[in-house]
Amino acid sequence: MNEFELNETQRLAIYLVQREVLERAIRGDGLVASMEVLCRGIEQILEAQGGLCSILLLEEQHLRHCAAPSLPQPYCKAIDGVTIGERTGSCGTALFRREQVVVTDIATDPLWEDYRELALAHGLGACWSNPIIASDQTVLASFAIYYPEPRSPSDFHRFLIEAFSALGLLVIDHYRLAEQQTRLSGELQTINARLTTIMQVIPDEAFVLDHTGRYVDFFGNSSQLPVPPETLSTQSVSSLFEPQLAEQIMRVIETTLATKQMQVLEYEIYAEGRRIVFEGRTAVLTDSRHDAHRSHSGDQYVLWMARDITARKQAEDEATRLALFDVLTGLPNRRHAQEELEQLLEAVGRNHTLGAVIFLDIDDFKRINDSLGHDQGDSLLKQVADRLESSTRRSEMVARLGGDEFVVLLREPLTDADALVESVSATARRILGCFKEPLAAQGHAYNVSTSLGIALIDQPGLKTEDLLRKADAAMYAAKRLGGNRFTFFEESLQQEANRRLELERRMVQAIKDLHFSAWFQPQVRPDGAPFGAEVLLRWLDPEEGAIPPDEFIPIAERSGLIHQLQDIVLEQSCQMLSCLQEKNLLPPEFRLAINISPVQFKERTLTERLSFFIGRYGLNPERFTLEITEGLLMDQQQEAHQQMQCLRQQGFQFAIDDFGTGYSSLAYLHRLPVDQLKIDKSFVRELEEEDTGEAIVDSVIALSKNLNFEVVAEGVETRFQSDILCAKALSSLQGFFYARPMPGVELVDYLKKALRSAG
Repeated sequence: MNEFELNETQRLAIYLVQREVLERAIRGDGLVASMEVLCRGIEQILEAQGGLCSILLLEEQHLRHCAAPSLPQPYCKAIDGVTIGERTGSCGTALFRREQVVVTDIATDPLWEDYRELALAHGLGACWSNPIIASDQTVLASFAIYYPEPRSPSDFHRFLIEAFSALGLLVIDHYRLAEQQTRLSGELQTINARLTTIMQVIPDEAFVLDHTGRYVDFFGNSSQLPVPPETLSTQSVSSLFEPQLAEQIMRVIETTLATKQMQVLEYEIYAEGRRIVFEGRTAVLTDSRHDAHRSHSGDQYVLWMARDITARKQAEDEATRLALFDVLTGLPNRRHAQEELEQLLEAVGRNHTLGAVIFLDIDDFKRINDSLGHDQGDSLLKQVADRLESSTRRSEMVARLGGDEFVVLLREPLTDADALVESVSATARRILGCFKEPLAAQGHAYNVSTSLGIALIDQPGLKTEDLLRKADAAMYAAKRLGGNRFTFFEESLQQEANRRLELERRMVQAIKDLHFSAWFQPQVRPDGAPFGAEVLLRWLDPEEGAIPPDEFIPIAERSGLIHQLQDIVLEQSCQMLSCLQEKNLLPPEFRLAINISPVQFKERTLTERLSFFIGRYGLNPERFTLEITEGLLMDQQQEAHQQMQCLRQQGFQFAIDDFGTGYSSLAYLHRLPVDQLKIDKSFVRELEEEDTGEAIVDSVIALSKNLNFEVVAEGVETRFQSDILCAKALSSLQGFFYARPMPGVELVDYLKKALRSAG
C-alpha cells in the first residue's frame, strides 16, 4: 500500500475486531462463528459506506458458504457449490487465478457474465475478492467486500482486504490444525485400541526393557513367563536367565540402542521339563512416556518381541534329518556322506594328513531280499547298520548310500601311510568279523557276508566322486574274488571302471546309430534238420569292432539300457520270423529262442512289450521260446511263476538256460511252465575231459524225460561231442560245430540250403 496511514479511530476499530476474532478462535467457538465476527466487524467499520463482507471456503474446486452475515441468503445459497473458473464472479475467478480480482461494476464486467443477473437482482453492484492462500500454497478461501453500487476500492479498502485476509488465514489455519489434531487423536486412539487388543491375543511375548536389562513393561502371551507378569517389573535379565544367556541378551540390547537397528537372537530355555526355542527381535522404543523419562534420568528403552519357534525348529531339525540321514537305518545318507568326505578331503589337503574310504555291500543281498520280501529285507538292513556302527570307532563314520551299499569314512588324522593301511585293514577285518553271527528274519537265521573296497586318501587334490568310484571298483574286485573279503584299490581297477563308464556312454549313442543287431545261431535236430535258432545280440562298433555281450550286457542291466536293447532284440526277431514266413522258409516247429534279462523279466511291462511286437507283425507266440536263467528262478520264485504263467497263457514257451550251473529246487521246477532245459556248454565240454561230464548230461536228460521237457545241448564244438550227444535222446543241438551265429540275411540262406537238402 502506497504511503497509506490509518487514523486512530480506524486503528482502534481494526484492533477490536482482530481481538474479538482471535478470542473466539482461542475459545474454540468454531470457524463459522469466528468468521461471522470477522465479517460483522468489517461491515461496522464500513457501515457509513454500506460495504458487505463475505468469506467463501474452497472445497475440491467448489465454493462453499462460510460467513456472509449481511448478504441476501438466496444469493448465498445460489453460489454455494459453484465450480471455480474464469467468469465465475469475483470470488470464483480469484480462487481460480490465485490472485486478487477487483470488479468495480458487476453490470458490465465480463467476469460476472454468468452470474450478473443473480447479483443485480439482489442489489449488488461491485465486488472485490482476495484469495486466502496457505504457506504451502494451498488455496483455502476467498475474502470479499461487496457494494450495492459500482465502486472502486480506496487505499483503506485495500488495506482492510489484505489485513483481514491474513487474519482469515490465521483463523482457518488454526481450525485446520485443530481439526487435524482431533482426527489424528481419534485415529491414534483407534490404533491404540487395536494394538491393545492385538497384544492381548498375540502369541508372542513383548517386553519393554531399559538399558540396564530391567523389565519395565509387558504385553502379550504370559503363559511361558518364568514369573507372574505382575512381578516382572521387579526382575532383570540377569535375574531370570543363566549367566551365559543373560550376557548374550544384554549384548543384543546394547547393540540395538547403539545402532538403532533391529537385532535378532535365537535362544532356548527349559521350562516345565521341555526345551523351548525363542526368536527375539528388538527395536528402540520411541514411546513419549519413555522418552520423557529418559530425558531426566538417562534411561533408554528397548522393545523385545519373543516368539516361540520350537515347532518351527523341530520341523527344521526333522527336515535336516530327512535331508542328511537315512530314514530306514538312521545312518547318514549319501548326501551327508559326500559332505563329510569333502570336509575330510579338505582337512587332508590342509593338514597334510591321510584318510580312507571303505565301500561295502552285502554279498548276494538281492536274492535274499527277493526271497524274503522287502519288509524283511529292510529288517536285515537295519541289523546290518547296527552291526556296522558297533564295529567302527568314534573317528569313523558309517553311512548308507542306498540299497545294500554302505561306506565307512576313516577320519583319524594319520600321517604315516603304513599306519593308515594297518588302521583301515583292522577296520575292514572288524566289519567282516561282525557278520560271522547270522542275522535273524521271520524266525530264521541268515548268514550274510560283505565285500569291501578300500580307497586311500594319500594325496591332495582328490575329488569326492572319484574316490567313491575307486572304492566301488575295489569292492567289485572283492566280489569277483568270491566276496567276504576286502580289496584295496589299484589303478587297474580304475581302468576297468573307466572302461565300464566309457562303454555305457558309447552304448547310448550306439543305440541311436543302430549299431546293435540281432544275430541268429541255428539249432538242429540230431538228424541235422533245422529245429530253431537262438537270438543273440551283437554290438558292432565302427572303431573297436565286435564288443562281447558278456562285457556290455552287465553294464546295460546296471544302467537301465537293457530295456532298449531288449526291444531291439524283440523287434528284429519278429522281423526275421515275418521274413521267413513270407519266403516259406519256416519248418513246422521252428522257433526262435530269445534270452530275457533278469532285469527285464521282473518288469510288469515285459508282457506288454512282447504282445506289442508280436501283434505288430501278426505272429504266433508259439514260435518263440523265452530263455531265462536258473538263477532268476531261484531269486524271484513267486514273481517268476506269475510272470511265466501269464506269458504261457499267451502261447510263449520257456527254456531254462545254462541248466545245472545253479541250485534249482527240483521239487519247485516241476511246477513251473517250463518246456525246455538247455545243458550248459561247460558240461558239454567236459564230455571230452571227464567221465562225470557224460553222467551229468545223462542225469539232465533223464530228469527232462521225467518232467516231459525238451533238452537242448549248447556249445557243441567238436564231432566227438556231437557223436556222443546225437546218440542220446536230445531234442536239438547248438554250437559252432553246426553253425556259428550269423546275421539275418545269412540265416535265410542257411535255411534255404537246409530245407533243400531235406527236400
